[in-house]
Amino acid sequence: MPVAEPAPEPNQTHHRTRTSPSPLPIQHLLSLVQNSPNPLTSLSHLESLSSLHPTFSPSSPLLLHLLRRLSASSPLHLPRLLRLLASFPRRHRFSEHTALVPLKAFSRSLQPDLALSTFKNFKSLFGIDPGVRSHNVLLDAFVRAGKCDKAEAFFAFFCNNNATVRPNIQSYNILIRGLISRGEIDRACEVLDKASSCGLEPNCVTYSTIVGGCMKLGDTETALELFDEMLERGISPDVVCYNLVIDGLFKKRELDKAMEVWEKLGKDPTVTPNVATYNVMLDGLCKLGEFKMATDMWARMVTNGHRPDSFTYAILLNWLCDSGNIDGVSRIYSEMIKIGFPLDTVMCNLLIKGFCKVGWVNESLKIWDSILSSETKNIVSYNTILKGLFDNGKVDKAITIWEELKEDKLCYPDSITYGVVIHGLCENGLISNALGIMKKTHTDGTGKLDAFAYSAMIIGLCKDGRLKEAISLFDQMEKSGCELNSHAYNSLISGYCQCSLISEALALFDQMVMSDCVPTIVTYNTLIDGLCKAERYQKASMLTKEMFEKGFRPDKKTYSSLMDGLCRDGKFDAVLSILNHVVDKGLRIDTQMYNIMIHGLCLAGQVQDAMRIFIVMKEKRCFPDLVTHNTLMDGFYKTGLIERAMDMWAKMLDAGLEPDIISYNIRIKGLCSCNRVAEAIELLDDAMTKGIMPTSITWSILVRGAINFGLITLHQRHIKPEA
Repeated sequence: MPVAEPAPEPNQTHHRTRTSPSPLPIQHLLSLVQNSPNPLTSLSHLESLSSLHPTFSPSSPLLLHLLRRLSASSPLHLPRLLRLLASFPRRHRFSEHTALVPLKAFSRSLQPDLALSTFKNFKSLFGIDPGVRSHNVLLDAFVRAGKCDKAEAFFAFFCNNNATVRPNIQSYNILIRGLISRGEIDRACEVLDKASSCGLEPNCVTYSTIVGGCMKLGDTETALELFDEMLERGISPDVVCYNLVIDGLFKKRELDKAMEVWEKLGKDPTVTPNVATYNVMLDGLCKLGEFKMATDMWARMVTNGHRPDSFTYAILLNWLCDSGNIDGVSRIYSEMIKIGFPLDTVMCNLLIKGFCKVGWVNESLKIWDSILSSETKNIVSYNTILKGLFDNGKVDKAITIWEELKEDKLCYPDSITYGVVIHGLCENGLISNALGIMKKTHTDGTGKLDAFAYSAMIIGLCKDGRLKEAISLFDQMEKSGCELNSHAYNSLISGYCQCSLISEALALFDQMVMSDCVPTIVTYNTLIDGLCKAERYQKASMLTKEMFEKGFRPDKKTYSSLMDGLCRDGKFDAVLSILNHVVDKGLRIDTQMYNIMIHGLCLAGQVQDAMRIFIVMKEKRCFPDLVTHNTLMDGFYKTGLIERAMDMWAKMLDAGLEPDIISYNIRIKGLCSCNRVAEAIELLDDAMTKGIMPTSITWSILVRGAINFGLITLHQRHIKPEA
């Protein structure tokens, strides 16, 4: 009896064999390659097409279309397409312009090895031999990637190749750019000469590249020689070349030469200044303090129809803020708002800095609020507003923003932030708060402290009379791995000098030198000032000589310290010699220097000579300040010239100066010394009426005057001295 076949299971069919799916039609795949929005997807479809239809070769336009898309967006995937290109049965013949597409993409993406591989397979990939443009692109790929040795080797091959392709001036320009990037000016000039010897005419790019490199390295002499050579050969510099030369000369502080090149630009009929040119001129003139010339340049820029850009406004605002021109800052800001100039984060940060610098804190906070509302702030914004608020004494607001920063999820304090906050707190007398922040960063590692933060804390502790803590912090700074730089050493040296510990300051100076930390002008000024105040004039003189030998140029602080020391030592001829030296060096003698001289002469009883200095001050348009008048008034009283002293008081008021308690003390003491105690007491009433409160020194002067002349007026007037 035959056995019945088992019934099929529910999910089974009677047909057990499946037929393989048909490959996708060529036209469908081609459509996917051409129309996919993502070039990588298109590439995958092309790979599928090649695999499923190995005998098919796509058209040249389709391949060029994909080649351009990948080159623009995904150059690292180009090798996949190039491998496909070599595998197609039909060899395509492309133009060199097409072949340059992947080469340039590899150059831009800093892939010189891929560029070289493509160059070597030019014939099989594109059906042509590489031309001079292809050679130049490969050369450029090596230069862009910093492979200058390979660039030179390829250039040598290029020059010595017996093929029909020879380097052109663009080839030389590319190699020159590579040499300049390594600072090899002499080699670049050799390549320039070689180009000329090969019958090639250098162009504007050739010279501009070398001139720009020379300026960047500070070799203005070579740059100007090449610039003149360029003009002699009839090669017209473009505006970029002019800008490079002018900018370099300004950076070397060579104003006259910069203006000469500017004049040449104005006379050159082939080129006109652009916004970048005016920016270079404005920046250079402002940094050299030529504000009148900068103002004229700004007016010329506007008259010639050039629209200022963000760099222009940044230069102008920096200049106006530095010069304290509040009206100018306001005018520029209003103009920017009026024309709808976009205030990006950088510009807002600059405005905050500028407004704070001239004391416009409310305006700064308005800008800050606009940054917060647009959520464009960054850590630089925080650092700028914090510094501005601390500098203007707005400590509570600064602390509020500091607390907000710690809660901000997008911005995090950096080492600059900690430095700004610690410095700001110390400058405003909140030493313990600053120390608390510093200790917290050490404990929980929430922030990184740099030398500026440590130095600010050391200075704060020294000013607060906590020298031992400052020394301990200095030692801790070294142990924590923070570099002991000149700023840190200067801070503690200053602390020692403030406490009259000159020997310790000199020992730390020696340690600084032994540690290969180069002293700065601030180091020498601090020590010279400390030595002069300690009456160690010989050592101060030796240090000044060493300072000259090290190539430092003394500044006004140096000269002021020396003059003060020499005046204390009674060496007025030497002081006058220093004043003459200051003038010879082109420095302007300021009020502080004159005051030092006047004070020294008054101490020596030479009040008439001091008065002559006072007259010279006014002739030189260096206006005497309150210290000047107080010093001379005190000198006249001490030498018994009462009427001259009274005259000096009148001069003080005529100059629009408001007497302070020191002024009143000097006059009260002078009146008491010549038995005019009643007038002295009336003068005290005048001071108190004006809100100037007497000090213990004031009461001491009056009490001694009353005792000396038998007057009990103080008790009769029911005036109770301060405890």
